[in-house]
Amino acid sequence: MLDIIETFEALHTLGQPTPLDHVRRIVIVVVNAKSSPETAWDESQAAPGSIALLIRATGVPIDAYSSDTVELLRDIQARWQSQRKIRDSAALSADPDPVLTEAMHAPDTDLYVVDVSFQALEDRKELEYLNNLPTSFVLPDAAVDRLRAAAGTIILASPEFQRLLRDAGARVVTEPCTADEVQRLSPPSISDATARGNELRQRLSFDSGSRPDR
Repeated sequence: MLDIIETFEALHTLGQPTPLDHVRRIVIVVVNAKSSPETAWDESQAAPGSIALLIRATGVPIDAYSSDTVELLRDIQARWQSQRKIRDSAALSADPDPVLTEAMHAPDTDLYVVDVSFQALEDRKELEYLNNLPTSFVLPDAAVDRLRAAAGTIILASPEFQRLLRDAGARVVTEPCTADEVQRLSPPSISDATARGNELRQRLSFDSGSRPDR
């Protein structure tokens, strides 16, 4: 997703049309799958085994990658907002400066980055329970239900999600929907979204003399 956003931004800088030009809002949910189960290593003189260390170490790159992704997307979000302010300022509209070409082509798309991490939970007991779940493709039904409930709680409490609701003038509907409403509100399929992303990447073809400095 980060590649698609950066490609979209690069094409806008060049003044090139993209399939996402008419998209008003892009919402990205970044799920941090890292868990921090409790250990009793400090209660024993024996060093932890290799397997235990390996399992604990695997969480480090997951957390680092998720955090880096969130920060990069937030940087892009702030950059687009700043560029739009410059582009729309009265001073620039009266005397456009060629140096500010990048700001002139700022995307008119609002970016929302929702970070879903266990640490955002205020319920410490639930946080402790979820952190101690094993990393596995097979979990008990009750554990899956609690994970899904926690994800919903974190998303609803996210400042970015609340900003999205305010900007869109929307609200979260908790009442059951009819079959017709579900069909009407269903988002595009994953295959459709992937096809659009691939189309956007293919449009990014720079000549050696037109590649922007990064």
